[in-house]
Amino acid sequence: MEDPTTEDRRLVRSVLRGDGNAFGPLVTRYQKMVASVAWRYGIGAAEIEDLVSEIFVKAYRNLHRYRAEHPFATWLYRLAANHVIDHGRRARRERGRSDLPTDLTDPAPGAAAGMEASERAQLLRAALEEVPPRFREALFLVYIEGLKLGEAARLLGVPQGTIKSRLMRGRTALRRILARRHAGYFGD
Repeated sequence: MEDPTTEDRRLVRSVLRGDGNAFGPLVTRYQKMVASVAWRYGIGAAEIEDLVSEIFVKAYRNLHRYRAEHPFATWLYRLAANHVIDHGRRARRERGRSDLPTDLTDPAPGAAAGMEASERAQLLRAALEEVPPRFREALFLVYIEGLKLGEAARLLGVPQGTIKSRLMRGRTALRRILARRHAGYFGD
């Protein structure tokens, strides 16, 4: 029986001469070693089998680069380590492209901000319906229609001070309704 290093060299020579079946015993002998390289470099158990297959395909295709003065196991180990390292780099680049950062602050309002604003507006409108009518009309004219205090007072036929007090009471009533119905949602 020949030693493993001599047998490895003989099998490599056979593969290089065209005997593809001679590669099988090399795979059988070294698949655990290649798997352990992947494991030591942090590859998850679910990926190891595929990675080991990739490494042996790469070894087969690059067998002409093997130098017989060195043990085959050393050459295969280095090839496996390099492949696993490259795999890790590719995986990190892919995660960098597809993973979102933890801080998603965007100075421009996006679709999500628009949806949230729309939802808040609906909740606000529903709560506004519960505010007493005289306070609601002051809130509506000043904050929704954008009228100045004097214009709202003229339109309602009341002094400007009355509009101010109705706005204050309307805001207080609205705040209570929102706090009761949607605690924490509007910053309370």
